[in-house]
Amino acid sequence: MPLRILKCKVTNASVDWLTLTAASKERRERLWSIGERLLNRAQAEGEDTPRWHAHGYSGWSADHIALGAREDGCYLRLSSFKSADHWRESLAASENCSRLDLAVDCELDSPVTTLSRQIYRDAGHVVPLSGRPPKRSLVVSGDGGSTVYIGSRTSEQMGRVYDKGIEAKARPAGLWWRWEVEYKGDRSFATGSAMLESDSPEVLCMGLVATYFRQRSNNTFTSTADFIVCNGRRDPSSVEQQLSWLARSVRPTVASLVERVGLERVLFALGLPPQSAVERPHAVQGLRRA
Repeated sequence: MPLRILKCKVTNASVDWLTLTAASKERRERLWSIGERLLNRAQAEGEDTPRWHAHGYSGWSADHIALGAREDGCYLRLSSFKSADHWRESLAASENCSRLDLAVDCELDSPVTTLSRQIYRDAGHVVPLSGRPPKRSLVVSGDGGSTVYIGSRTSEQMGRVYDKGIEAKARPAGLWWRWEVEYKGDRSFATGSAMLESDSPEVLCMGLVATYFRQRSNNTFTSTADFIVCNGRRDPSSVEQQLSWLARSVRPTVASLVERVGLERVLFALGLPPQSAVERPHAVQGLRRA
């Protein structure tokens, strides 16, 4: 069976999920500090940060973040653009990585709506070194989206390809496909270490994901890349969320104080010179400690 290469533009290649732990005092403090900073930023942008409990850890969570501590260590989980933006510092601070997902986004000029079905069919005709085709499944959703899974959920590697444009309600069918590989256990730790040591982690990510599907389904994608700086689409952006939070939560209080005590005292309380406009609002949430 000939190799099938999807002609596309790769717009993103990065870490899409991280589950990290640390046990030593220095590392757990570093990991906790990263999670706390991200939670504080999320809270400043108007997100809820409720209490969170899992696996014996207790802490707080927000969209794409979970942070917790227990007697023997610290736990941090990141996903989506939070992991894409902060995987390097978080991995470097941790002592163990129990899950790591790599994702590659491919955008097409013309739709290919049958890609997941094609990969599913072809995977049934590929005989790897183990002597039998990889486990595979195909899920078709009511909105027209589809996902093919290659590999076992209980193994240390599993891949999936799905129509991200439909899943995110951002593109017509067949124009935006996401290729992902989920690593667990020793594979997760080894892959994370390789990403940290790489001078070109995006290229390494593309190579690992492309190789996974080529070996198991004889399908892959072009290597021409036009990387964007984040994983997924942010609408509104983090900056816009912060500005929205300022307008909604801070401006009424500032306006009231300016009327009562004058602009100079308010600027002094904010740590700004009297001639300054508000350029960098700081939301200090000194609530969380490991």
